[in-house]
Amino acid sequence: MRPRLPARHWNMLGTAACLALLSASPARAQDTPPDPPPQEAPPISSVQRQRPWTGLSIGAGWEKVMTTSGHASNPLPFRFLFRTPSKSGWAVTPMFGWFSSDIDAVPLGSPTTPMGTLTVRPVLVGVRRTWVKHPLSFDVAGGAGPSFNSFKADPALRPLLGLGAGEVSADANVSFAWRVQVSTWHDFTDRFALRGSIAYAANQAEITFTSGAAGRRLSQNANSFQIGFGAAYRLF
Repeated sequence: MRPRLPARHWNMLGTAACLALLSASPARAQDTPPDPPPQEAPPISSVQRQRPWTGLSIGAGWEKVMTTSGHASNPLPFRFLFRTPSKSGWAVTPMFGWFSSDIDAVPLGSPTTPMGTLTVRPVLVGVRRTWVKHPLSFDVAGGAGPSFNSFKADPALRPLLGLGAGEVSADANVSFAWRVQVSTWHDFTDRFALRGSIAYAANQAEITFTSGAAGRRLSQNANSFQIGFGAAYRLF
């Protein structure tokens, strides 16, 4: 028979086993790193909070209109200017170029008689290509669309129309127009800039005269070269 260990020996072995288990537990806990804390979203920067109108500049200028018709005046209309921050590349752009011109009655055979005032209001949409080389930026643009025209006849024109002795009314149609333009901006500071531009605008308007049941229609060339200048100031 095998000799049996005394009870006190069994107690000593059990105590030693418990101490070994307790000493191993902290080591295993140290081997496993704790889970990382959840990541928070980065804060929104001031640039990301910019509004659509950030960088908008407004200003004023004038544009010398030189009509290609020999019997139309060459006005110098005021222009309201607006500008968004310049970036190199392509963009969609609106184009206008409204003006009023006094017309002589050359189509009616009387070049010394005023015929009236033609007003053209083109509302065009096109594309623009911009190159930026600080402090300058260059634009080449082209657009097309309708021109909402109107005409105010001169009272001296009535005898030349041959529409009788009744009251004569006049108006102009909505015509098709297009425009090509080259412009440049010079930024003197981060807020103030000067602008210069050269454009060619094509527009063929029709003027209609009516008196009672009688009427007469004339075609009027409203093509023009336009040279503009102005200044703008950044508000935001």
